[in-house]
Amino acid sequence: MKNNIITTIILLICAGTSLAQNNMTLYNMAPLPQRLSTNSALIPDCKWYLGMPLMSSTNISYSSSTLSLAQIDETLVPNSRGKYTIDLDKLSNSLGMQGSYMSLGLNQEWLNFGFTVGESMFTLGVNEKIKTRIDLPTDLFKVAFEGNGGENLGYDFNFNLGLEVIHTREFALGYSRSFLEDKLRLGAKVKYIRGMNAISTVNNDIVFNTNEDNFAYTLTGDIEVNASTPLLDSAYIVANPSAAIFGSPENNGLGFDFGMRLDLTDRLVLSASVIDLGSIKWNAQTTNIKSKNPGASFTYRGIDINEYIGDSASAGQGFEALGDTLVEVFALDTTKNSFSTGLLGEFYLGANYKITERQNAGLLLYGSFYNQKFYPTATVSLNTQLGRVLALSGSYTVSRGSYFNVGVGLALNLKAEQFYFVGDNLLGVISPKAKTVDIRFGWNHTFGRKKKEKKDKKRGIKDE
Repeated sequence: MKNNIITTIILLICAGTSLAQNNMTLYNMAPLPQRLSTNSALIPDCKWYLGMPLMSSTNISYSSSTLSLAQIDETLVPNSRGKYTIDLDKLSNSLGMQGSYMSLGLNQEWLNFGFTVGESMFTLGVNEKIKTRIDLPTDLFKVAFEGNGGENLGYDFNFNLGLEVIHTREFALGYSRSFLEDKLRLGAKVKYIRGMNAISTVNNDIVFNTNEDNFAYTLTGDIEVNASTPLLDSAYIVANPSAAIFGSPENNGLGFDFGMRLDLTDRLVLSASVIDLGSIKWNAQTTNIKSKNPGASFTYRGIDINEYIGDSASAGQGFEALGDTLVEVFALDTTKNSFSTGLLGEFYLGANYKITERQNAGLLLYGSFYNQKFYPTATVSLNTQLGRVLALSGSYTVSRGSYFNVGVGLALNLKAEQFYFVGDNLLGVISPKAKTVDIRFGWNHTFGRKKKEKKDKKRGIKDE
């Protein structure tokens, strides 16, 4: 179990050497079908589209409140067995007195198709997603740097480490429709989800306190961690070869996206969406680790050495009894039961002001929750379309712990062929010192752009 968890984390970190800032620039790239992944009501400016199979979209992302990619790389040290361990001294020095939140992600489109019929658009997609959330508590480094004496006597050090890894394959059907002469558009998407791998921390509440009167140590623990790792089990893959492609048939769930776009005035457009609402039931290759005595505590006042002077056998028995007590109080149960996880949902709130028919300025707010904490992001952008050939977006983003992120989006339409690159932090693409990176690139086939423009003009609808 331990090796599986470490392997998963290292694979995710290595997969994201340019790892996410939540597709903030993509949200306002009007020609791209991929922005439907952020808001199912924001349809592209074509009659129908087909993403180049396996190449339509690759999105890799990394975001941290404190750690750059270079610092993470420095903390991973190879050992003699060809594996990696974490150098805690280097990690502590990088974090200083701060805890750290990290988000890592990979989103790969295998199939993406959509078409319009009258006022409606229908979409079909197959995506692979990896979402990772890691929360390193401040107190873990507070005790390492300050110790448990002085002003920290009587202080409760809470070592509530958070870890969530959700690796899924989703099969999605989407629908959106315009109302009120296209002033309002509503969209929704339903996703059948197959689970590939998961690690979920339900509880990891370990509290350490040093009594300020008698200096006794009190330790309280409540641990519950669930995992399902069928793709890391070669025997399971041999027995279920389709699981490597479609995900484990034993791990199933449903997810939902909802979106809207409202033309409040001729110039002001409002939008909002929520994505990845839902859950997965994990049944394959599960492991559950849970405290037998949740919330149990143990107070250690020391051993009276006078009782054991000259009697090594008694001394050994005393330490053995102490060890037995610790094992009894903080014992862990390991089972193979099924469990459920959420999809780590996210939301967007947007406002765009039309400067001209083909230019607009945007304000976008993003939010997600993890480990009872809120993680917001805000972006301002300028978006323009130069005829039918080129669309450009420039953005500036502020997120928790990262305050200078300049992004760019470029979509090139060569008749039916569309190539694009979108990034939320240009510095992150070229510098390993970046704390946030989000890049997406791909190739689409788009059709009917001229017909859609003529239809919109005939109905008196202006371009966004």
